[in-house]
Amino acid sequence: MAVFPLNFLHLHHTLKTLRSLSQTTSMLYLQLPTTHLPVMRVLLDHGLQPPLKRAQVNDEEEIEPGGLPRDPFFQFPGAAYSAGQTYGSGPNLFEAIAEARRKEGISDQNPWSPFESKEEWDFVRWAMESGISQGDIDKYLKLEMTRTRTGLSFKNKRSFFAKIDSLPKGPKWQCEIWEVKGTEVDENQNLKTEVVELWKRDPVECIRDLLANPVFAKHMRYEPERLYEDEAGKRPIFNEMWTGEWWEKLQKLLPNGATVVPVILASDKTQLSTFSGDKSAWPVYLSIGNISKDLRRSPSARATVLVGYLPVSKLECFPKAERSAKIHELFHQCMTSLLEPLVEAGRNGVEMVCADGSVHRMYPIVAAYIADHPEQCLVACTKESVCPKCQISPDHRGETHHSPFRDPAQTKSWIDDALHGWPRAAKNANIRSVKPFWANLPHCDIFLALTPDILHQLHKGMFKDHLVKWTTACVEGKESEIDRRYQTMTAHPDLRYFKCGISLVSQWTGTEYKHMEKVFLGVVAGSADRRVERAVRAVLDFIHYAHFETHNEDSLSRLEASWRAFHDTKSVFLELGVPDGYNTESPERLHIDFAKIAYRASNKKDYIKQMTKWLERQDSMQRFQAYLDFRHPISQPESGNESNSDDEDCHPEGVEEGDEDEESRAEYQISKRAPFPRMSIETIENDMRAVDFKRCLVNFLRERGLHAIQAGATVDEPGLKKSSVDIVRAIPPLRAQGRRQAVPAQFSTVLAFETSGNHAETSRTGVVNPISGLTVGEVHLIFNVPRKYEAVSKDPLAYIEWFTSLDVRNHNIGMFSISRSTRNHRRLFGTVMDKTWTRDNVAQRSQKFYVNPYLRHSDFVLLRLLVDKWLESKDKAGVERDSGPRLTAICS
Repeated sequence: MAVFPLNFLHLHHTLKTLRSLSQTTSMLYLQLPTTHLPVMRVLLDHGLQPPLKRAQVNDEEEIEPGGLPRDPFFQFPGAAYSAGQTYGSGPNLFEAIAEARRKEGISDQNPWSPFESKEEWDFVRWAMESGISQGDIDKYLKLEMTRTRTGLSFKNKRSFFAKIDSLPKGPKWQCEIWEVKGTEVDENQNLKTEVVELWKRDPVECIRDLLANPVFAKHMRYEPERLYEDEAGKRPIFNEMWTGEWWEKLQKLLPNGATVVPVILASDKTQLSTFSGDKSAWPVYLSIGNISKDLRRSPSARATVLVGYLPVSKLECFPKAERSAKIHELFHQCMTSLLEPLVEAGRNGVEMVCADGSVHRMYPIVAAYIADHPEQCLVACTKESVCPKCQISPDHRGETHHSPFRDPAQTKSWIDDALHGWPRAAKNANIRSVKPFWANLPHCDIFLALTPDILHQLHKGMFKDHLVKWTTACVEGKESEIDRRYQTMTAHPDLRYFKCGISLVSQWTGTEYKHMEKVFLGVVAGSADRRVERAVRAVLDFIHYAHFETHNEDSLSRLEASWRAFHDTKSVFLELGVPDGYNTESPERLHIDFAKIAYRASNKKDYIKQMTKWLERQDSMQRFQAYLDFRHPISQPESGNESNSDDEDCHPEGVEEGDEDEESRAEYQISKRAPFPRMSIETIENDMRAVDFKRCLVNFLRERGLHAIQAGATVDEPGLKKSSVDIVRAIPPLRAQGRRQAVPAQFSTVLAFETSGNHAETSRTGVVNPISGLTVGEVHLIFNVPRKYEAVSKDPLAYIEWFTSLDVRNHNIGMFSISRSTRNHRRLFGTVMDKTWTRDNVAQRSQKFYVNPYLRHSDFVLLRLLVDKWLESKDKAGVERDSGPRLTAICS
């Protein structure tokens, strides 16, 4: 079985035209983009729009990808308790800054004060954000050319930083000194001591700062909500924290008029020194659930802040046998000190001005704690051999047994007994005898607060460390066979190419894990026992369902079904003799901004103090720039002058952006100049492999059919993020010349969707077939007709070779199988892959392929979630699967 990339394109009225361009059909393990227009159209065809009894402000489509309503029905259960009640008004963060500047006599004529001009402020931002050292800044400012030509108001680094330090500041940093008395003795028989530092900021003030930021005003909630798919309120939707049950239950325990502030904490020890040394930092981050999660996850939004650096010490003043327990004690003592302001605020509330200028009485309650497994056990005061959340016995972990959550009150009681000399209950429950920092935090259930760690538990743990190893042991040829299959994966913009396979990769990141997952089921298909395939599919399905940003009861039930499916098949790994018995991605990413870059800006001596000063200055600059953007929008740099590396990576060379006006913007973007002009018919037929090009073009011009595929470079998808573009290429081979090696041809595969004259099949239960009208094709040529034929089509045309329709589905792995023309009679990967296959020739040498539902998450929605719903609806309605488009199971 071979693997191909697949791009989605929206074809207005193109299917007949494209079929007229080629009658050749072709089967892929196809890789689809995350977001695609056909999904939007399919969802509309599903008839999932609920009866609308809500105010409509626009004509946007009412259905999100996945079948959920864009504007769901909602209730406000907190209204019975006057949740989110206001107590007057006050200045928000930027209004307070403006008032303070006015009192200092700073005129609006120079909004960049204390800097002389916008140009000087831009230079300061560049100097601080570029990573150059303080010494280099000082050298530059002292250059004769700088002094005579730039006219800067500061002449050295001292005056440079003095101006930065005069900018508006956020919550202040404090250093708390801890002297730890050990039990080891020195050469003078005195007890050894060790001095450690806890750097912290007041978490209540950090929360006040976040709530008052007007940048978040449109992305903030102050009371719980219930969302429903239906007007009757029987199908709930869960996405943001305010739609969960926790907030609603907590609201009932607080005084009337209270506003809940769900506090989200995260901590993760990280290494700072790269090649030598043992310099480490232990940052603690804070965010609040009142802010929408799309902003909380974005580091550039600054919705997650650093509140402290915990001390990192080996505590060598204790014997080795005692150090682990003492490190646990020090962690909880420091966290107790760091979070102490939350105790009083959580009990009695604190009045705060919010982003909209309203005053609320806020009750900050710890709601979530994000950490990897070792740190979860540290927080929960449990041993690492047990589950930190529930009471499952260590011997039954990994089974389908249900176990109750640990009880905070009972756990605190066991710990108190152990600290007073009765440790039996705590020992039996695998609880450490450490006074927890969460003991006095009001309404805090720490065991419920510990969030699933998708990065370490799923991507790295379950998939990379276990499933890949188990599956590889079940494949004939073991690692070498898996490596060869990864090496034959064809190119795709959203897929990493493992040139040497995966067995030799020494350092893995979350990105590598995800790219391995995208094609892993296709890699093992046909090479191992069918139960192994089902186990792999179950794990991958579970991971993708776990990544859903919005859940309903159906998606949650499918998540659990995937979990059960793995447990139903996992015994195959033992039978075949396998020799093996809130995601931390956000804090991992924040380490770059709040730890690693800050460390590199220091002189590596007393670095935590320097890091906090550097972060304070960075925070002041970010705050001042946000203030300028809010109060004086004209001061923002023009978007055209800033490059976005992510966007640039999404566009092929030579493709230029079109007009960004939403009403007039085209649905495709293409090079203004043809990269291969005046190509001869002979070259088209030979190098581009468009063997029937002349005949198909003549037929098209004669029939004056509908416009052809809008292909050529990038296709922007309306209703989705602007970064969601599909890249389509049709590039001839490049022959070897001198030192330049030959480069094979590149032909993108696309999934074409016919919107004109397409009558989607509907089951008796009203569910629409989500793949009606979708056809896979390989783009061999993108071209314009001569000017005299512009009346036929002013848009570019494409020559496409078709694959067989999506009517056969492998039930074991849940993928559609398609094929090229049967005249080739070539085989799949098989148990052992043909060793002559390479990344460059597998597309031509393989006959059959699978359509990949794992390349990006929206592919999973269409090709797994919606197709499964469609098949289940037909089964419930008693409709045979061979009526309408056939969806039959085949053997791998």
